[in-house]
Amino acid sequence: MGTTVVGFRLGWDRKGRQATVVLTQAGVLHHGSGLLGMSPRPARPQAPAAPDPHPVPRQAATLRRVYAGLVHQGYGRELIPPVCVRLDTDERPLHPRPWGEHAPRAHPELIAEFTGAAPSGPGTLDDALTAFYAAIGLTPRTRTTTAPPPPGPAAVPPAVRRALGALAEGRTLASRPGRGTGWSVTGAGVRLHAGPGGEDLTHREVAELQAALTAWLRHQRGPGTGAGAR
Repeated sequence: MGTTVVGFRLGWDRKGRQATVVLTQAGVLHHGSGLLGMSPRPARPQAPAAPDPHPVPRQAATLRRVYAGLVHQGYGRELIPPVCVRLDTDERPLHPRPWGEHAPRAHPELIAEFTGAAPSGPGTLDDALTAFYAAIGLTPRTRTTTAPPPPGPAAVPPAVRRALGALAEGRTLASRPGRGTGWSVTGAGVRLHAGPGGEDLTHREVAELQAALTAWLRHQRGPGTGAGAR
């Protein structure tokens, strides 16, 4: 009958080591490690927690963590990129209470066949798991990302809100009079006024200018304003 698996092999060139991880359709994680170019030494497989009505998705999440952990540790080269493979080797039946004396035994033949059957070429863990789910008749869990909502009025500083209101009413924002160096902001654009020799703005003047510019940028994104506003 055979079995369908998903797995990968990563290498750590500086240490001359490799690690192979294979997840079967029964939800058993098989691990093998050793020197580069040598047959991996199988470790005790990791069986799903029992009772578990959804062992494969939970073990797939573990597979992701193992992959990330190995890469973080130094196994940065994909000797066998993540891939879903159909093997001729039959998976050993899993005991209803797969722990203690009933824990699954190492299965070097399964790891060896995966190594020989895995195609060469690039692949991602997401794509491999999607193919694995489809092959064993499961619906993959979709990863949804929700974009953060745009900042509401409460997130806008009061000085910016006041400046934005002034621009919406068609008024001009300007630096305090009596300085050679200054600025003015209207809905049409921003203009700087340089003094004869240039002057430094005070902390308060910088804060006022920042609020005016922030309000102007928000004003340009408002309805009825075009990209060509000057």
